Amino acid sequence: MSTKQHTVEQCQYMNSRGQRCHMLVDQNQRLPNGAHRPTLCAYHANRLKASVPAVDPEVLAAELLTDINSFTTADEVNLFLGNLVRQLARKRIARRDAIALAYISQLILTSQTAMARERAADESEADNTAVFEHLAEPGKENPQRAA
Repeated sequence: MSTKQHTVEQCQYMNSRGQRCHMLVDQNQRLPNGAHRPTLCAYHANRLKASVPAVDPEVLAAELLTDINSFTTADEVNLFLGNLVRQLARKRIARRDAIALAYISQLILTSQTAMARERAADESEADNTAVFEHLAEPGKENPQRAA
């Protein structure tokens, strides 16, 4: 059984059966933001570009954020996730971007829960403090003794 070594100059595309493309990397391809160097041949780069439709980011953002003022309630986060699913189903947003946005939404929901717990603890502490201050005031009746 012979295994072929692939070099950095060869296309990094791998099909579902684990077979690699043998074409050379297209050094003239435009790289998406953040990419350091091209990794695909011209054929696979064009196929990838064609699979992700070009959508105006402002239009996409407007559709994702419809009826959302801030992300301070679980209902707004849920609405955003519903909009995200619609855009993903229509293939108007890349799967990786959708995964990142869904993860951020999860973090927002988690932080909302933690903040609600903190608020509840602060309120109960303030209520307890008020009761103790009321009991400690001279000249006031103790409500438990009056009963």
